[in-house]
Amino acid sequence: MWIKICGIRDPDTACMVADLGATALGLNFYERSPRSIDLAAARQIQTAIGSREVTLVGLFVNHSLADVITTCHELSLNMIQLHGEETPEFLAELVQQIPKLVIIKAIRTSEPDLAFLKSYLETCDQVGKRPDHILLDAYSPIAYGGTGHLAPWKMIREEYQYLDWPSLILAGGLTPENVAEAISAVQPFGVDTASGVEDQPGVKNPSRVKAFIKQAKSEENPSLNPL
Repeated sequence: MWIKICGIRDPDTACMVADLGATALGLNFYERSPRSIDLAAARQIQTAIGSREVTLVGLFVNHSLADVITTCHELSLNMIQLHGEETPEFLAELVQQIPKLVIIKAIRTSEPDLAFLKSYLETCDQVGKRPDHILLDAYSPIAYGGTGHLAPWKMIREEYQYLDWPSLILAGGLTPENVAEAISAVQPFGVDTASGVEDQPGVKNPSRVKAFIKQAKSEENPSLNPL
């Protein structure tokens, strides 16, 4: 199970989360988020994790193409998460500049189905670049993520085209208490949490991080669409 802990803000937390077994650490560059960091802090985190086998994922929300490219080059990022209204054309332009970049496209859903995602992927195919992964999060009118709201598991399981669409990462209100149930219900490739393992926004609780990773790994179901 691919496990990402998002909203890492300092080197000590990064090392703690990596050592507890997370697959990826989310670095949030969205300035309006309480979990945001700048390039200097990101470099400190990168230095601190050293040779640990964990992936740094840069998170962007409606940033300019130039900003994303600059940050990726500065930190040698090979995976990013786009959490705003980035168009398929934006993805295509991005991979023209950084061909090997792995892109997670976050979709916040409150819809009764995944028709929007189907249409989005069709446009991606037209412009020549699909996301490598789709992250489905709960919709909130006031935030782009990290709200603690649950995504609609039943609808996702029924509507997601696992064999034809990019591998699925589930987010939205995941906690140590519900992540195993969520994985069993949705069968995602991976899971992502921020608020579910925090004492307050941006402050991770080591016990909750440990419990989340343990519970997620207890549901090691093979992905229906592996990496």
